[in-house]
Amino acid sequence: MGRRTDMIAGLGGATPALRRFARALCAGAGPAVADDLVQNALQSVGARIRARELRPADPAEARIETYATLVALAQKKLADAPGPASRHPPIVHGLASLAFDERAMLLLVSLEGFGYDAAARIIGASREAALARLMRARAALGAEGLRPVASSESGRRAVSHLRVVK
Repeated sequence: MGRRTDMIAGLGGATPALRRFARALCAGAGPAVADDLVQNALQSVGARIRARELRPADPAEARIETYATLVALAQKKLADAPGPASRHPPIVHGLASLAFDERAMLLLVSLEGFGYDAAARIIGASREAALARLMRARAALGAEGLRPVASSESGRRAVSHLRVVK
């Protein structure tokens, strides 16, 4: 019984990262929408763990399951969501222009630090399909001029628009 409680408490500690991911995934739909998605995902996974429907082997498995639940909920909720307002920065508009699976894959790998296999499990695709989506997302952002440049003429690295913030 202590293990289930520890697992649920661990998920609660992941809330800031889940909120960051959800806000980026919603791409301008609003922080309230993202926060609702996070709360619903945590409640769903917590209830499944308590009911013993879900028995993750370790905290990493519980984290993957939580992100997968969040992505599934977001895909349903964001189907009819409006795009970002004009006041949002270009990166938000660039993310919003991506297909949902491409955006999710890009954010899972670049923002959340998941490996390709784990990110593919989260979005429910094969590894090859997930990598193709990631490549399309990177190419689309690069075509819009939103991808970071490797170096500038002065030899300094240009600032990236997609940074991992912990």
